Amino acid sequence: MSAHVKSRVYGGTGTTTSADLDRFGEVAKALGSAALAVERIDGHWQSLPIQLQHRRSAAPFCPKLGGAPTSGAVMADGSCVAGDAGTADTAVHVSLDYATTTRHANERAVEAAKLSKTLEDLSDRIIRAYSLYSNAEHAAARIVGEMLQLGALTEPGYAAGIFAALAGASVLKGSLEEGRFNPIYAVTDSWWAQEGLLAALGTGITNGTNGKAKLHGAVSTNEVNEAAGKISEYLAPLNNAAFGDKLTVTQIRPLHGIGETRTIADSLTNVHDMRLKKVDYGSIAIQRYLRDDGTTAWMVTVPGTDGHFDSPFSWQTNVELMSSDAEQRKAADSARMVDEAMSRAGIGPDDPVAIVGHSQGGIVAATMAADFSDKYNIQHIVTAGSPVANHPIGANTWVTSIEVNDELVSNLDGAQNPMSPTWLTVRGMSQPLGVERGTAVENTGAGKSITHDMNYMKATWHDAEKLGSTALQGHERHFREVIGGELKETTYWRGHISK
Repeated sequence: MSAHVKSRVYGGTGTTTSADLDRFGEVAKALGSAALAVERIDGHWQSLPIQLQHRRSAAPFCPKLGGAPTSGAVMADGSCVAGDAGTADTAVHVSLDYATTTRHANERAVEAAKLSKTLEDLSDRIIRAYSLYSNAEHAAARIVGEMLQLGALTEPGYAAGIFAALAGASVLKGSLEEGRFNPIYAVTDSWWAQEGLLAALGTGITNGTNGKAKLHGAVSTNEVNEAAGKISEYLAPLNNAAFGDKLTVTQIRPLHGIGETRTIADSLTNVHDMRLKKVDYGSIAIQRYLRDDGTTAWMVTVPGTDGHFDSPFSWQTNVELMSSDAEQRKAADSARMVDEAMSRAGIGPDDPVAIVGHSQGGIVAATMAADFSDKYNIQHIVTAGSPVANHPIGANTWVTSIEVNDELVSNLDGAQNPMSPTWLTVRGMSQPLGVERGTAVENTGAGKSITHDMNYMKATWHDAEKLGSTALQGHERHFREVIGGELKETTYWRGHISK
């Protein structure tokens, strides 16, 4: 038995969809399919007069086609059947009324076109109607987060106690249902409160809990990032003293690499394969594409935290990447490593670039887009399970963010992602155990597991693809346009940190 996720789509251009309204989604999809079917019927009716004219012109000459009496019969397809001599007055002549048939076909084609358009409009209106629901849900989540933040700042002791009690109750309930102790429920069942409480923690670290701090928390969304910046002032020097800050980047040749990237789904598979195929830790992949217009495009694949202290992608590097200070973000080891690898790979300032990253890799992608825009032409980034809501990414870069509601990591920014034409968020809703609704998650069992895993991210995207969202389709189209071309080369680069 596998875990399942249902997806919701927020932001992007065009319409958005919410998977909560399953019945509406099914109806919208059915109407869209019907519109395509009727459109095909329209095409058949339009082609019928042409086919009839072809048959008529291809038929052997027969006087009946011209309206003259003859001792033959004309069949429905226009062919002529000769009669016996002397039977001209008694022969039965059959001829197709081409003018009436053609007019009838043209009328039916017009009706089919109108019906197809009506069905398409109905489908679009249903999608638009429940997109309002997803937008309202997004706004409601922001309000809930702000209320939780205010409550936690007002009574931090009570808030901590209540949260601990809820987490404990969740663990008890989930463990009883599974028949074994599983502490992961403390994280997964508290997802609805995580952004608000983390924002309160960030405000407390930087501004305390007084009235001014509460006001700041009400108008700001980057409390966690400000706290990360303050922590980095002390953590970064300690980290450099303990493990060094000398970065060495070398090109490597792993035994097994990643495949070609054509779609966003491909990019998610490839960032996962970097781990599955045991490419050395601290490594990224860079693919070079030759586009039809002769220009070069690049795809950069960045895995997440690997937990090695001599790797640029160590645990502590996340804090610097989350800082509200651009210089601190740019100084993070993983950002420096990706920058140097991109430069050495030959990426020019005008070359179109797409970046995909999981977890810390996604934060690196957001940092590159926000802070290295003067050096690289980063046109599209894909983040999977990454807290990037407050990174100041320009409108020239499209952002496709994939998250799962109860994974915690993507909630660490303490804020909802922006909603704009160029920023699309696909959020998977992890289904209760035993509920086979939505898309199955590969390599999951009967028990609750960490949903930050790439298998959840891929299932979330696949489920969203089924919704028929024009916003999602627009992001998919833009991603393909950025790297569209022939894959010429895939290189792999490894970073090493030392004193």
